[in-house]
Amino acid sequence: MKTQTIPLSTQYQEVICSIFGKKEDLLFFDIETTGLSPKSASVYLIGAAGKENGSWVMHQWFAENTAMEEAVLDAFTQYAASFGTLVHFNGTTFDVPFLQARCKKYGLHCTLANMAQLDIYRQISPWKNFLRLANCKQRTLEEFLGIFREDPFNGGQLISLYHAYRENRDERLLKVLLLHNADDIRGMLSILPMLAYPALLGGGLNRTDQVPGQGLQGRPSSGLDGHDEGMPELERTASFAVQSFAPPFTVLEHTIVFGTDYAGNPQKELFIRLKLSHPLPASLACNGQGCFFSAQQEDGLLKIPVFTGELKYFYSDYKNYSYLPEEDNAIHKSVAIYVDKAHRVPATPETCYTRKSGSFLPLPVGAGKGTRKGKGAGATLCGQEKAAANAAVSCGLLFRRSAKEKECFFLMDDAFLQDEDKMACYVAWILTGILH
Repeated sequence: MKTQTIPLSTQYQEVICSIFGKKEDLLFFDIETTGLSPKSASVYLIGAAGKENGSWVMHQWFAENTAMEEAVLDAFTQYAASFGTLVHFNGTTFDVPFLQARCKKYGLHCTLANMAQLDIYRQISPWKNFLRLANCKQRTLEEFLGIFREDPFNGGQLISLYHAYRENRDERLLKVLLLHNADDIRGMLSILPMLAYPALLGGGLNRTDQVPGQGLQGRPSSGLDGHDEGMPELERTASFAVQSFAPPFTVLEHTIVFGTDYAGNPQKELFIRLKLSHPLPASLACNGQGCFFSAQQEDGLLKIPVFTGELKYFYSDYKNYSYLPEEDNAIHKSVAIYVDKAHRVPATPETCYTRKSGSFLPLPVGAGKGTRKGKGAGATLCGQEKAAANAAVSCGLLFRRSAKEKECFFLMDDAFLQDEDKMACYVAWILTGILH
């Protein structure tokens, strides 16, 4: 078995620090195999980058022949055991299960699947359409960021080079094999800034992924491979959780802007300027739910249409209310008994309301119903969606134009506009609706 250790340059250390801060239990790794199936193929090279004694270094373990595979696996798994989180690219479905299967063949103890996992591929792939990517291969993501490799080979093409090396021990071939694996590790580090996109919705930097069929201690209950169960649907009151919620942005300021819509009609909008916790490597612009969001580096702008006029709040227990046609309002039966029968009728779901005039903000109720596996950026939603949905601090009743209309609004009053926590959770909720 051949091994080599390479110090990581300052640029990669700075990238890791900018994304993960002082977190030091991260281990980035990538494997090279002689095929796709662990039943018939073997591991011939593993590369891993971790922090040792305050410095980031890369290790590589190379099997000069298939008989050395066990030594490579043993060396890597022992090294990995001292780390807490594995970071990889599509390792959830390939690298980790492959290593597990090969370790099992040799009777080696492998705890990789029980470690926290952060799969960069799984975090970024739901954003493919948003970012207009042709695919989500690692090299495609590198080129999206303007990073181009000297290494012309892919993993499949290296298999024949490895077989050739085993036959003639050509050191030039070994150099190519090691370079490709090292470039995979460096490339993985280079695309870390793209985790800023899922971080907009509380993913990427704040969650872990689960290896299929394995349980992870301390893993969040929601994620890409599951659904957020028990998500409360906001029906009659607009509530935003402000406890235990650290939004991935800071609300800098908000302003009311008067203008016109696309049809030339007068329109009132709420502009909210944000400072993102993690700068985006490329600008983003998208719309949904009637709102528009744009961001460049760490500057974000959210535009939300404001409805000005009269809306209705509908009571759920309509059988306990009477409708007053002349007043166009519903009142409780305990009060209605004092109104002449000629001026009241039993309320129906459509007439059991009270009217309210003012300025209202939209609330995309459907945004918080949970995630849909593998469907767009919404597949990465997790804690932020719950934070915005759980009832912690009520900011008012939900109003509609009619009983059957799904679009909801709540009153935009000074109490809401001046509450930074509620504003932050509302922004999180709107972003969820736009990016779902």
